Amino acid sequence: MNTLLEQFDPSPQAILEPHMVAPPMEDFPAKVLTCYSKKLIERVLEGRNAEIICRLDTEDGGVPVYGFEEEGVRYGLYMSRVGAAACAINLEEVISRGAKTIMMFGSCGVLAEDIPKWGIIVPTAALRDEGVSYHYLPASHEVEFPQETVEVISRSLQQNGEKVRCGKVWTTDAIYRETAEKMRWRKEQGCIAVDMECASALAVCRFRNVRFGQFFYTEDLLTEEAWDSRGLSGGVKEQAQRLFSLALGCLKEL
Repeated sequence: MNTLLEQFDPSPQAILEPHMVAPPMEDFPAKVLTCYSKKLIERVLEGRNAEIICRLDTEDGGVPVYGFEEEGVRYGLYMSRVGAAACAINLEEVISRGAKTIMMFGSCGVLAEDIPKWGIIVPTAALRDEGVSYHYLPASHEVEFPQETVEVISRSLQQNGEKVRCGKVWTTDAIYRETAEKMRWRKEQGCIAVDMECASALAVCRFRNVRFGQFFYTEDLLTEEAWDSRGLSGGVKEQAQRLFSLALGCLKEL
């Protein structure tokens, strides 16, 4: 008997659709940036002429979506909520508002000691060790990024002086169940990093026919013996402008 996650329904129509709670907005930016760090977004917004376009409704006050201009082009920016389900809901509502291209950047844990903190990883595929993506795509072990997208993002980052690692990421929605045995399995499957949203975000955007790109900035290190926080999130304000500029450069190319 199939598991629940294998019971995929390809129907494009759901009982509750995103536009019912987040209706399309005239002049909503077609290109949108999103990351997971409040500290990073606060630093980026300092001194920048940005306005709140709308809020994505949540029970704890909502997620503001900012609009700003760069070289005559209007872009959107918002802080994605952490975790596959919350991230997917935000994406659905931003897409419903009018986003056509989305560039996501955020931190990840690394599975190899030779990847330093604040390094850059471009995911080529995500292992689907979460639940959300199975509601958007048929069951499979992983979901791949289009090769063209990987190349565009990698080239943009390299042109800005970054050393880039490309590889698979392990997307899990159980951060406290990353066991040593599971880590060995994922590394054998080619994973070089671990996150909580990539597979879901890619699945949502593919289902909605929206172009999606992503890169990670590396933080903590996971080995079979121990977890090294490497000062988790420490210094993100100092890195904010660099990471934002890199992400915006990628978005311009997508």
